Amino acid sequence: MSETKPLEELALHFDPVWSWAFVAGVTLALLAALLAFPPDRSRLSPAGRLTLTLLRLGAFLALVACMLRPTFVATQKARQQGTVLVLADASESMTVADGPGGRTRWQEMVDTLAAARPAAGKLAAAGDFEIAVWQFDREARPLPPVGDDPFPLAAWRDTATADETAIGAAVDDGLRSLVGRQIAGVVVLSDGGQHAYAPRDLPPQTAARKLADSGVPLWSITFGQQRGGGQGRDAAVVNLAVAETVYLRNLLEVAGRVRLDGLAGRDVAVVLLAENESGAMQEAARTIVRATGEAVEEPVRLSWTPTALGERKLTLRVEPQEGEVILANNELSTFVEVIDGGLRVLYLEGALRVEQRFLRRVLAASPDMQVDFEWIDASRRDRWPVDLSRRLTADYDVFLIGDLDASALRPEDQRAMLEKINTGAGLGLLGGFHAFEAGGWASSALGPAMPFEQDRLARQPLGEPVRPGLHVQGSLRMVPDPRFGNVSILRLGTTDEDNRAAWEGMPTLEGASRLGRLLPTTKTLASATDGTPLLVAREYGEGRVLAYAADSTWRWVMQGAGDQHRRFWRQLVLWLARQDDAEQDTLWVRLAQRRISPGTPLPFDTGLTRPDGSAQPGVVLEATVVAPDGQRRPVRVGRQGETFSGLIADCAEPGDWKLVVKATKPGDATPRERSARFTVFRQDLELANPRANPLLMRQLAEATSGGVRLPDEVPAIFEEIAARPPTFESTEQWSYSPWDTWPMFLLMAACLGSEWFLRKRWGLV
Repeated sequence: MSETKPLEELALHFDPVWSWAFVAGVTLALLAALLAFPPDRSRLSPAGRLTLTLLRLGAFLALVACMLRPTFVATQKARQQGTVLVLADASESMTVADGPGGRTRWQEMVDTLAAARPAAGKLAAAGDFEIAVWQFDREARPLPPVGDDPFPLAAWRDTATADETAIGAAVDDGLRSLVGRQIAGVVVLSDGGQHAYAPRDLPPQTAARKLADSGVPLWSITFGQQRGGGQGRDAAVVNLAVAETVYLRNLLEVAGRVRLDGLAGRDVAVVLLAENESGAMQEAARTIVRATGEAVEEPVRLSWTPTALGERKLTLRVEPQEGEVILANNELSTFVEVIDGGLRVLYLEGALRVEQRFLRRVLAASPDMQVDFEWIDASRRDRWPVDLSRRLTADYDVFLIGDLDASALRPEDQRAMLEKINTGAGLGLLGGFHAFEAGGWASSALGPAMPFEQDRLARQPLGEPVRPGLHVQGSLRMVPDPRFGNVSILRLGTTDEDNRAAWEGMPTLEGASRLGRLLPTTKTLASATDGTPLLVAREYGEGRVLAYAADSTWRWVMQGAGDQHRRFWRQLVLWLARQDDAEQDTLWVRLAQRRISPGTPLPFDTGLTRPDGSAQPGVVLEATVVAPDGQRRPVRVGRQGETFSGLIADCAEPGDWKLVVKATKPGDATPRERSARFTVFRQDLELANPRANPLLMRQLAEATSGGVRLPDEVPAIFEEIAARPPTFESTEQWSYSPWDTWPMFLLMAACLGSEWFLRKRWGLV
């Protein structure tokens, strides 16, 4: 309410054109002209002379007024009440019973306001201040007054928005609602737990700075214990990390972190649950974690070996503890894809060359290949030979050996690799300064699989200058050999003519290693234009062995042949693994994340690839997202180069969601379908971490001229406000400028026109 006072001041202000001197000069000149040229007395009656004189005088005065530009200013002051905004936290964390005698924070706050009711009522009854009470959790809402009670708080109710606390947004909402009113102060009663998702996650410090800029004090009153809420004990899973894909019957490591509050010295069981073929969750592994302090985070590692293909859900769960009240944070879930037919590659490299970086990038981009890279540093030969026994326990389909000397590996590891090659694995030898016989490979335990003969004179000693005779210098153009070059590795075109033309248009290579004397059973698949063998292959037992003399295919990528580079290396690995005859296209879906919070957008990529790894042209993709309740809605998919991408938005419902992608090829009426699941987790923000946060409440108060108060000091806040100047005054002004209005123009025109009309009628003109 406001009380309006009578008009207190009426003033006249002038704003002359240019300057007072100019106006005075013009006025004197016009006045002189009026006196020098009066109406003709000989032909006019006294009444006529008086009429013309008055008309000229009126025009003169109007012109002078326009030059003086007068403005009338009226001032009126209004007295307004001050408003005290009281914000009471009604979120779920206020139900934590950590007060004296097991009282909840809400009960303590209600009692605090009840004790302050007389002081607040006295302040409101004086008429100079009014009290606006708002209750907030995720949303803020005003409480209508109930009689003379300034704090009409009822019993706490579990509302749909009580699972979040938005202190900053509540302060901002209150200020917006009181725009135009004088705010005497803001009183915030809360436990200080700011727990809110977007868009209600405005930092409270930002809202406090707005108050400080407006000169409005804020007082904060904190309820609750800082250590850990009334439950005292809480076990929570705070992190879960796992690979997105795993090969069938391969060991998958699951890493996580658990937070243990109030459980010092206790043993806590952590369980890994895995989804089986029927969709049920069953225990896959278990470990025991002992808390070393009152509130600590402990790492956990568990493993799981999948026995069935498909997408599987994994859940890391900490078993509920005795006396634990909050169980919503005891587990986290994600999804992994169990695949078969995928290739596992062990890549051993002795030099971090440019070539290996481009090669690893190509293989890593293939969704059906898993590459384990091992760098065996030549500068640390004091640690040679390295032990690969643990590595070789895995079922590798292909071994790639780069610029590495044979002495870097233990003979027993080489014999283990040889046995795997003999039973079907592939071996690829790549060019380099210590490749092939320069690295002594034909003389090593792996020698029986080599496609070239032993030559001790071709050895490149470690640490000595490179022997030029072991390498071919200059630019080389690689082309398929007419005898054996029609293999899938070298297939860049649909016909033989297209394929040869494609290779003839490829960028040249920068030198190559000499392969030495080839075995009679070795076939030259590709060579340089001068006949130098560049790509040779043979079979050893059930496995395939290949040697590639060049180490500069990265030049293809840099010169615009990136697609050909990718196809070549992918087809090379598939050939070594005897999967070069696969004819089925692959529809794939890759989610950016498998676990998101409500409302978080989830990007994804998808596409349909041919057996050689290239994108299927002309494919039409459609995507649909399925909510936990079964409702379906389409998702827009757009082309990004050779792949497609999309964005899943508005996933607010917690639970397991599914993205379904359908691909239709030209001429194929039956679409392919692939799905990927992800989980939307909505932790109980209020009870997952129910500690009070007095530090935040102190920051809010100290950002303004208010302060931190204890609950029993709340009445003093209203007494302090009452002791301040009781009223706020607002000044309102009105102004009127007659010189630039139509009446002034009409007056001047009427005077001049009438004077001219009368003179003409009386025969003076």
